[in-house]
Amino acid sequence: MRFRRRIFNPLTELAVAALLVVLVLVINDWRFSLAVLLCVVLPAAATSGRAQRIVVVFGVLVGPMLVFLLLLHGLFYPEGNTVLLKLGIAAVTAEGLHFALSMGARVAAFTGLLLTAALCMDVSELLATLTHRRWNRKLVFVLGAAVGLAPHVSDRATQITRAQQARGLVVTGNPLSKLRALVMVGRPLIAGLLIDAADRSRTLVARGFAGTALRTSYRADTDTAAQRTVRWGMSAAVVVFTAWWYVGRPA
Repeated sequence: MRFRRRIFNPLTELAVAALLVVLVLVINDWRFSLAVLLCVVLPAAATSGRAQRIVVVFGVLVGPMLVFLLLLHGLFYPEGNTVLLKLGIAAVTAEGLHFALSMGARVAAFTGLLLTAALCMDVSELLATLTHRRWNRKLVFVLGAAVGLAPHVSDRATQITRAQQARGLVVTGNPLSKLRALVMVGRPLIAGLLIDAADRSRTLVARGFAGTALRTSYRADTDTAAQRTVRWGMSAAVVVFTAWWYVGRPA
């Protein structure tokens, strides 16, 4: 699938995602979290060219957590007074469902923000931008490795699964066959990641990664002064809003 044409620098997109996460945690209102999820995360994922991958990873990460919150707080909320359904020692309460909804919307919002930003990001462009900004090279490498890990693991797992299926591996059926398939895919995946890490370490040493001289990026800097100004302005606005929310806002 063809990827969308990039408009903003990856550092700007990452900054927007991080600042929205801060706002979601500060405001702590399920309506704001739901608005961020529907008005920001959903359009960004739909126009990213990677919507299917984002939906799958989002479902795997958030789905079990939402079910756990619903069962835990919906059935065993200690402060629940409005009982909707009595189930023995458990009781479905309106307060418990509201708390589960609030927590679930918040978790879904900041998970969707960070996940969409990570899976849609051009890691090489981000690293080039940080190099042009004269960031510490080790910090740049750590950030690049962390951001690029999820897509790399996903691609490697897909390749291994297809290779194992070509050899006769069955990934559907009873739970025992699924567990066997998981082991057959997970073992070479972990081994391959360890080998990649060792090869990358040797490559970095050969290229003088531990040196002290300033690095030069041969990729053009797509960051602009306007975007840097916007990032600083948004950061300042979030700091001021957070201070007002906790200190100056009427009770």
